Amino acid sequence: MKKRVLIFLALMLVVSTALVGCQNSATPADGDGVKVGLVLAGGLGDRSFYDSSHEGVEQAKKDFGIEYKVYECRNDSSLLNDQLVQASQYASIVAVVGFEFYDVVQEIAKEFPDVYYIYVDNEIEGIDNLITISYAENEGSFLAGALAAMLTTETSIEGIDEGKVIGMVGGVDIPVIRNFQAGYEAGAKYIDPEVEVEVLFAGDFEDPAKGKENATVLYSRGADIVFQVAGKTGEGVFEAAAELGKFAIGVDSDQRYINPDVIVASMVKKVGKSIYDTIENIQKGNVDKGKVVYYGLNQEGVELGYGTDDMVQFATEDMKAKIEDIKAKIISGEIEVPKGK
Repeated sequence: MKKRVLIFLALMLVVSTALVGCQNSATPADGDGVKVGLVLAGGLGDRSFYDSSHEGVEQAKKDFGIEYKVYECRNDSSLLNDQLVQASQYASIVAVVGFEFYDVVQEIAKEFPDVYYIYVDNEIEGIDNLITISYAENEGSFLAGALAAMLTTETSIEGIDEGKVIGMVGGVDIPVIRNFQAGYEAGAKYIDPEVEVEVLFAGDFEDPAKGKENATVLYSRGADIVFQVAGKTGEGVFEAAAELGKFAIGVDSDQRYINPDVIVASMVKKVGKSIYDTIENIQKGNVDKGKVVYYGLNQEGVELGYGTDDMVQFATEDMKAKIEDIKAKIISGEIEVPKGK
């Protein structure tokens, strides 16, 4: 009898230990087992907007233990709905990247009410499971314009001519890109009202050849520095700058590493950070359902990146100090940055 009781107790101990183990695996800490879908209107490899979003989910994987899959539409509008549905069937959180999803994401979010959607670069309210993230790219671009205006007078730098002309190549002419433009132009004029700002739109975010063609036109018009706001198309701007002995400003990620001899700085738009933050906040239950989350200078959502210390620095310490002063004035409200229309 005693032997049977001991065997019974031993079995109960094994079962209870197993149950504890099951309970722990069903309630994972730090997001373990949470699935995230990253849906891109374009594709990875742009070293800019889309790659930044990927860095955000990759960091969430490292820090929170999430699983994720990437769904690329490669600029094929016929894939937007299908890829977003596939991601919604796979994941409990779906990050959606690309202005092209504006209508589609609103429809799909209603079909999958138990899935959280993080939609960057837009402002939509009223759908509980849809969180949109809007960036003050005009504020970051104000800093880029100010730096370009300061550099265009530095004729001691080979490649900087006597005229005060800078340029910008935009991808598609849409509100978010015009917001970049508004800030860039205002920042340049803040430094020197006589600076001319030439702007062209390539009509594409995935065509470096068009970017190079447009940048070449701007350099021929006297621009010393061209701000690329065109995703992968902007790689053509860097190529034109290198071939013509001119300069460029990168966008979205710190792109100086691509060619530090011609890229003087980058207007960093922290898409990855915002996606990472929102994944974390969803896990903590710390989100305002159906609201817009804003990322500007004050939220460290945009900034000017100068690359690493081992790179040649075109921006002097005085210029960087001036940029920091302007940044503080924007945050305090002393400088009001215009928005694109």
